[in-house]
Amino acid sequence: MSEIASAVERTRKAFASVSRLEEALARAPENRALQLNLVAMQKAAQRSQEQLFKFSEQVHVEVCNYRLLPESTSSYALPFVSNSLLEYQNLFSQIHDSKKNGPKIYASIGKEAFEESILEFAYSYSGSLGVVLLAQNQKGFFEGRLDQSIDALFQVMDIDSRDAVRDIGKALGTAVVKRIHDWSAANLKGGFAADVRWNKSDGKQVGEVINRRRMESIVEIIEATSDEHIEEISATGVLVGGDLGSRSFHFVVPNGEDYRGRLAKEFSYDGDMTLGNVYVAIIKETSTTTYATQKVERQRELLRLRPLPNVPAPSEL
Repeated sequence: MSEIASAVERTRKAFASVSRLEEALARAPENRALQLNLVAMQKAAQRSQEQLFKFSEQVHVEVCNYRLLPESTSSYALPFVSNSLLEYQNLFSQIHDSKKNGPKIYASIGKEAFEESILEFAYSYSGSLGVVLLAQNQKGFFEGRLDQSIDALFQVMDIDSRDAVRDIGKALGTAVVKRIHDWSAANLKGGFAADVRWNKSDGKQVGEVINRRRMESIVEIIEATSDEHIEEISATGVLVGGDLGSRSFHFVVPNGEDYRGRLAKEFSYDGDMTLGNVYVAIIKETSTTTYATQKVERQRELLRLRPLPNVPAPSEL
């Protein structure tokens, strides 16, 4: 890693010199010497960066160019810049966690997956706000451990419909959907588009500019997308509340679940609904998951009640 560390340091210093010369030239735009020095230093910085890319292929380090482009602002407020970078790290790590550990519903990242996918700051460069990030990619016989995660990153950024949201939710987990929502929302708040490009250690280059209109679309589509799951549950317990007038019920499984809801339209019961008695209840549970918030709302309807003969109520035991 010593060669790439040296290449990073040379490139960092070269781009820092470019920035200083650009600032000096802005104060003295007619200064011919500054103009020539800037051109020479830009070439030197470019050569250093190309050398960095070359070394990265040799030691299996992935190089990410992450550049924020102001579209509705002329400034780079620190909270918005830092949040953009943090949400990008979270998104990439969540995708890698999905590839390593399987899809997740909730946005949590395993320790090993996070450590493998962590991005290290190398240097910044002028031209909007650009930073170069590095990730060590341990190579196996056929591919590196981050290869699939990098490819999946751009698949996730291509969300363009509710069906695409659901497909990603099934393939990578709804946690990844929430992460791309949060990253897009962070850049919208900052007024940024994002130019995200990877120079991979296998020599391939992938990446694109994601403009604010596209990020806005991603946020809107995800916030409008939810999944509904219907399950019929059979439970043995005690009817502790019920009213035919308001069509509500409350059913409790001892040392188990507590069910509250409404009587279904098709519910009918010829016998007495005696509070405190033991029944077998058939309950339809409809779970609605909102992708953007990961909140799950449950609605329960009582379909049928079947008394258990000769079973005393808990109060009689």
